[in-house]
Amino acid sequence: MKGVFRSREFMVFLILILISVIIGIKNQFFFSAATIFDLIRGSMVFCFMALGVLMILISGNIDISFVAIAAMTSYATHILLLHFHYEGGILSYLLIATSLGFSIGFFMGEISNRFQLPVFFVSLGYQTLWYGFTLFFLGRNINFKLPKGLVGYYSRFLFKVKDPIAGEAGLHVSVIYLAVLALFIYWLLHYTSFGRGLYAIGGNREAAIRAGFNIKRITSFALAFSGALSAIAGVVQNAYSRSFNPVLFMGQDLDVIAAVVLGGAAITGGRGSVIGAILGVLLIQVLNRGLIFIGVSAEWQRMVTGLVLIVFISVPVLMEKRRVHRKSTFI
Repeated sequence: MKGVFRSREFMVFLILILISVIIGIKNQFFFSAATIFDLIRGSMVFCFMALGVLMILISGNIDISFVAIAAMTSYATHILLLHFHYEGGILSYLLIATSLGFSIGFFMGEISNRFQLPVFFVSLGYQTLWYGFTLFFLGRNINFKLPKGLVGYYSRFLFKVKDPIAGEAGLHVSVIYLAVLALFIYWLLHYTSFGRGLYAIGGNREAAIRAGFNIKRITSFALAFSGALSAIAGVVQNAYSRSFNPVLFMGQDLDVIAAVVLGGAAITGGRGSVIGAILGVLLIQVLNRGLIFIGVSAEWQRMVTGLVLIVFISVPVLMEKRRVHRKSTFI
């Protein structure tokens, strides 16, 4: 139990509660049902991507192509289904986009393995490639034409409650997708040889090789799962906005990576958790929206958020270095 209270995840949770309380004191409407449910819905899309980024970071790699994969797979799926006059719901979108994302991620891993290139550099090229492919071959315009089955997805809720601001507010059904996927990734990381391999590779690559883990295969499948989760994020976000954007999430890759690191994942690999990644996303979303509620101008929001991230990420790292130094001195 002591380990739980001393964990990075618990610290992030406490900070999340503290910041929420401070913002709520400044603006009482922050704790309204409409605000809370809207915050959850806005966070879920980034949580999907964060789960994929988590696996990559645990393995000791960095991938920045996931936002481009989210944009390309969701937009390409939309163009394809429009061509066949599809009028159904979101399930077909998710199946096709997820398959595309999984394949693209796996292929990226194979390129990295085949030519012995760092995942970061391959993903840097991939990001440019897929944004360029989307704009050149699929189009530059935001597409507002939706099939009938997808039009109402924006307003599908698990339940609704009365709210003094909006009249009523609801918890979106997408929270079910996130819960299922979060449980699946948790199982994958903690109860399969694939998950144990990810932690082993990130912790000590040479030791993982000696232990018999297939590093190339594990890396490829980690990138494949990340691609699939990014595709889901793209489809859900486009369904939220009731339009399909070819440059969706552009420039937001570092925000997601920062959220996962903030939640306890080590940028050098070997450490990270599902709950930590989700808490990291929630903390950044609360910061971004909370600053609006307390009247901080848009020009200052990014700066304040950046400074907070630097402090929250740096302090635990410095504390860990200090602990290791003390231990080595004692020995």
